[in-house]
Amino acid sequence: MKIQQLQMLDALADTGSLQGAADQLHRTQAAVSMALKKLEEQAGFPLFDRSGYRLVLTPRGEQFLRQAREVLRQQQRLQSLTQQLQTGAEPQLRVSYDHTCSPSLLFNAMRQVQESFPATELLLSGESQLKSLRAIREGEADLALCPWLPVFRQHGDFETRLVRPFELFVVMSPRLAERFGGVPTHRSELLEMPMLMPQDQDVGINMDRMMRMPGQQRIRVNDSIAQRELLLADMGWGIIPGDLVGDALARGDLVRIEIPGFINQVHLEIHLVRSAERIAGPAASLIWRTFDG
Repeated sequence: MKIQQLQMLDALADTGSLQGAADQLHRTQAAVSMALKKLEEQAGFPLFDRSGYRLVLTPRGEQFLRQAREVLRQQQRLQSLTQQLQTGAEPQLRVSYDHTCSPSLLFNAMRQVQESFPATELLLSGESQLKSLRAIREGEADLALCPWLPVFRQHGDFETRLVRPFELFVVMSPRLAERFGGVPTHRSELLEMPMLMPQDQDVGINMDRMMRMPGQQRIRVNDSIAQRELLLADMGWGIIPGDLVGDALARGDLVRIEIPGFINQVHLEIHLVRSAERIAGPAASLIWRTFDG
């Protein structure tokens, strides 16, 4: 069976006559009639009832037409995909982000990719520690969003673009604060409360050294997303990247704890990273340019 035969069947059903199908497809009526007879022979059963003045689809013919139209839709999608691929756009763009960074920082650029390269599939993966950088180095990701230190260049030949500063907030839920008599104003008040800490994130931050807090009840989790959920569940207070809790702070689901001199200042930035050894495709380059200055 050929696509042209299915197109003729669809045109006949759409126009209701051989001449109408022929006009629509810019073919002769004889060519359409011959092609449809050949299609019936290949199908092995009658597609049309020819007992009347006009060709009418049989019940089997109706069922066949439904599937034929689905094949034609898929063929049109394949044509569209082929045209997109001819421009050199990536069939799939793999973007990795560190769990300490909010993927929403990429959403505007991803929307532009959807508009400019609709055939490119976007694959967004969250990672912990330095796995995002390792994915770039090993060719398992095209772009990565992660906290950045110059020392990370020892892990691979990277190019980076600044996205924004990496901020850490000390927060807790208002319900937890109420249980302990209000939002703490002195570090000693925190000793009575459970603390939520991410396990070592391998991004150049030693939480124990940064806070200089004596031993207390702690819950350690392996990523900042889980830490945020525990904070929202009133399980303790914690230090967490600001991008991950900005919406919760705006809604009042979390409150900031501001104690002067409580933590050592952290000077990190969030960067977009790619390999300097590979040529980026158009979709990856579009996202890259979004963060140009």
